[in-house]
Amino acid sequence: MEYFLSIFIRDLTKDKFQDIIHNIEKFSGNIIQAEKDMILARSRDVNIISCLIKMKENYPEGRFGFSQYVGLAKGLAKIAKFQEILLSEEIEKQVIERFTLSSLGMLSIEGMSSQILVCRVDNVVGEIVFPEQKKEEPILSRKREIESLKNLLTVANAVLVVGQHGCGKTVFLDQITDEWSEKEIYRTFCPSYSIGRTLKPVTDIVTQILGVYDVDSIEEKQTLIEKKLKSLEIMDIGTSYLAILDFLGLNEEESILEKLEVKTRVEIISQSVAETVKRISWNSSVMIIIEDVENMDASSADFVEQLMTQLAEENVQFIFTATMSEIDISGLKEFELRGIEKKRLENLVENITDEKITLPPTTPFHVLQYLRLYQEEKIIYLYNQYRGESALANFSLAFHDIETTVKRRLDLLDNDKIEFILSLAVAGVEISPDELPVDKKNLFLFDYFVNKIYLQRHYNNYIFTSPLLHNEIYNLIEDKQNRHARLADYYRRIHGFEEQAAFHYLKADNYKKAIEFLMKSANLAIRKGGYESAINYYIQALDLCHRKKDSVDLEILVALNEGLADVYRSLGDEEKALKYYKVVLDSYKEILKE
Repeated sequence: MEYFLSIFIRDLTKDKFQDIIHNIEKFSGNIIQAEKDMILARSRDVNIISCLIKMKENYPEGRFGFSQYVGLAKGLAKIAKFQEILLSEEIEKQVIERFTLSSLGMLSIEGMSSQILVCRVDNVVGEIVFPEQKKEEPILSRKREIESLKNLLTVANAVLVVGQHGCGKTVFLDQITDEWSEKEIYRTFCPSYSIGRTLKPVTDIVTQILGVYDVDSIEEKQTLIEKKLKSLEIMDIGTSYLAILDFLGLNEEESILEKLEVKTRVEIISQSVAETVKRISWNSSVMIIIEDVENMDASSADFVEQLMTQLAEENVQFIFTATMSEIDISGLKEFELRGIEKKRLENLVENITDEKITLPPTTPFHVLQYLRLYQEEKIIYLYNQYRGESALANFSLAFHDIETTVKRRLDLLDNDKIEFILSLAVAGVEISPDELPVDKKNLFLFDYFVNKIYLQRHYNNYIFTSPLLHNEIYNLIEDKQNRHARLADYYRRIHGFEEQAAFHYLKADNYKKAIEFLMKSANLAIRKGGYESAINYYIQALDLCHRKKDSVDLEILVALNEGLADVYRSLGDEEKALKYYKVVLDSYKEILKE
């Protein structure tokens, strides 16, 4: 059965209007029209009246009408007093057991020739019951694919989910993890928009395992880690504790481990993490999920592969996602996630917009961005009706290409909000408010963009809901180089942020500074135990030297080759170490000749 509700309220701001619309639609209502000072919606659940009761608290100047007929709902709202919810007589029998009612007798309703019996809702009988909440995102179920992946996980403990950009890999994993309440799930991702912060995805997983991801105090982290290791009855708790503190950068003074060779230190850290995960898996199965693994730094890939080997016989499984099957982790079973059929996407659009549409070849990501734009532009259309501005026709919106769709979404924002989201797009896919030069008065905008589904919370950080959305917003920025230069200058002043500084100097085309901070990034990676990533930084810097010879001198070339030689020597690769030491020696000969 369908019910209509009308809200008569004057002088709403756009934000308050949107708040009312959001709350009605969140609880399974559907806004069908607006007119001067009035909002009209429909619902199939009579418990939507509970929402009106709660709404009175925030909008005491509101008047509400509820009926099975559109005209009656509008008329009742117009004759109601402030905070009154009036019902027409055909509703009374349906709600009398759920709400306390008062009869107001026979009243005249605008547009009706005769009077009708009217009741007022005073309160709820017993516990308040709301309609089932809709999910924020329109989602198409992938039950078949979920069952197929579950079946594959019965014979494999490490799976690579492969699918094109925008096909819905993250949403697919959301759906399958929703069914795994009994598992311990640790999840992170590797953003493409970076030079690959050394061991970051592994650090994310380890801090989640130890329960210190969103803890700020070093002392509190140390205490929690010690308690966790004791509760798991780790055998060599002293070594494991020091190894994990060293790995997470939580040692307040030099430890014995820091005096060991890089390779030995990394092995001890890897064994300590593996032992922790193993003991957790004895109590409940563990699932480790890393998305966009093709962007993972080399040291993380090596670390994860060691973990997989050490945990092969335990109740631990790994899921990775990527757009390609060629990644730097071996021993994975491949699972192809195809795009959703176009017909299902067209049905989704029709269910939400009440319009039939023939889609071009597209992706679920593109369709979701279109639906968000549709809802945002429809609210503006309805708000104009609410303000009494005449509308020439019913609202509709053509299906645009993805660039136009995202640009139109941005165009609907105020200038300060546009500037904020553009700044975030330059900063990264994942943003920590504490690590970004953000004015404190603008911190509320992080949650504003979460509500707008540009961002989502990831523990204490915020991430763009899709790397594709980040990419489209980033491509619309006109002054990228200047913004990158400012961020690079900001990060170069902060210890431990050498990788971020190097990345932004590269984007700002400041090659001399980029080479300097790639060298510093390599040294940082070595201190973390990420020698593979250090090698990549050195090689990237050398490549830049060869391409941009005016940005480098012989002294820098010597330092880069010597750094590479030192790393290979510490890893025991004498042949490669000698190769780069020879370059250093030849360079010194050139200097002596001069």
